[in-house]
Amino acid sequence: MTDSFTETMRRECSAIWDAQLAHPFVVALADGTLPQATFQFYILQDARFLTDLAKTFAFAATKTDDRDRILKFGEFLIDTVRVERALHEMYAERFGLTMAQMAATPMAPTSYAYTRHMLQVAATGSLAEVVTVMLPCAWIYAVIGEHFTALGEPPTGHPYRDWLAMYANPDFAAVGAWLRAVVDDEAARMDDRGRQRLRDIFRTSSEYEWRFWQMAWTREGALSARDWEVTLARTKKP
Repeated sequence: MTDSFTETMRRECSAIWDAQLAHPFVVALADGTLPQATFQFYILQDARFLTDLAKTFAFAATKTDDRDRILKFGEFLIDTVRVERALHEMYAERFGLTMAQMAATPMAPTSYAYTRHMLQVAATGSLAEVVTVMLPCAWIYAVIGEHFTALGEPPTGHPYRDWLAMYANPDFAAVGAWLRAVVDDEAARMDDRGRQRLRDIFRTSSEYEWRFWQMAWTREGALSARDWEVTLARTKKP
């Protein structure tokens, strides 16, 4: 049986996807050993990311006249804000933060770069391109949730049990499946140049997904003015 176009894109990026499943942040998150401070950094950045993801769904709705698709994109927008925000609110309470404090968190450089990539494609791209730029996010989270819960149900005391349960939920996997169907449908009517553009977008988003885990693992942050001064001093010749 021939792979669909989206399955082909994923296969072409298999090394990037496999690296995500093996990333120390993801492994530690799954086994419950991830330090809370590291997870907190991730949650704060993820909350900022999801705001721009919701905007990208809004852009997608403007790229089609199909009312069923417009309705679906609207539902995904609302779910992104409502359902995943509920998870963040739970963790915010656990961390002693308000949602306003979460919203005011500065974006780490990788988070900023990923969302600018996403919004640039959303603003200028076709329907297929806008959906493709979001697809790795929707798809890889379902893969991670399914992969680690398949190894065994997280124990009751697991600190990130709710996170794993959310992304292992078949309802979440259905979002990625629907997005894949849209891309496959649109790609079938595109020429080779158009499909290559989708491949490039998919690969870039897949790479940013890996970089997002790495950003969280290292707690990447913008350098302060003092950091820049020290860096500059080290690079000056005697």
